[in-house]
Amino acid sequence: MKLRADYHIHSTYSRRGHGKSTIQEIASIAAEKGLEEIAVTDHGPKHYMFGVLESRMGEAKGIIEDMRRQYPDLKILYGVEANILDYEGTTDINGEVLKQCDIILCGFHLGALFSTPRDFWNFIVKNRIGRKNRRVREEMTAKNTEAFLKAMDRYKIDILTHPGDKIPLDIDKIAAKAQEKGIILEINNSHGHLNSEEIKIAAKYDVKFAINSDAHVKERVGSFDEALKAAKAAGLDLKRIINLI
Repeated sequence: MKLRADYHIHSTYSRRGHGKSTIQEIASIAAEKGLEEIAVTDHGPKHYMFGVLESRMGEAKGIIEDMRRQYPDLKILYGVEANILDYEGTTDINGEVLKQCDIILCGFHLGALFSTPRDFWNFIVKNRIGRKNRRVREEMTAKNTEAFLKAMDRYKIDILTHPGDKIPLDIDKIAAKAQEKGIILEINNSHGHLNSEEIKIAAKYDVKFAINSDAHVKERVGSFDEALKAAKAAGLDLKRIINLI
């Protein structure tokens, strides 16, 4: 088994040293490893710690275009990993972001600039309370899931990143919506979600999956062993993973 493409890679355009490798280094090692396709997808601009600055997205896209000329056998996409910001499903996917991007990933991150203090309270505080309180966990799972469903309806998302990581979700409902909208579900090699039990639930629906490294250093580009292990443990037909050969 081999990964032919990796659609979730962070570069130095994710601020404050979150991504450790330059776009040039990422392209070089991807070509060296024999990947056919990659996407450089830094955190969306509303991640207050690590988000790419909108003012630098054009600069990053320019480097991508240079790398396309330097590595003609490697397809290089530019995108973002957008953030869910509130329970109405708002994200930081705006016109400027769309203008620059070839691919849109979206997921939940604790460091997002949430729309209101109430959203912060629910996403951060109540979900943490829910770890020890079953009733609160059930309440928040429903609310979290609704936020994702609304985002999936509102935006053209290509890949939903690490669903189930950091906050609980109803994967059954997420997968049903992914089937409806044609959104690919990520099996993340770094975060452990989708895990094998979640993959079993999602696989009941007519959805596709992608294994992504979520690399923050160049050496991790194209890594897939842990995610593949989860897919196999779930009994997933590996032909449903779009970037595995």
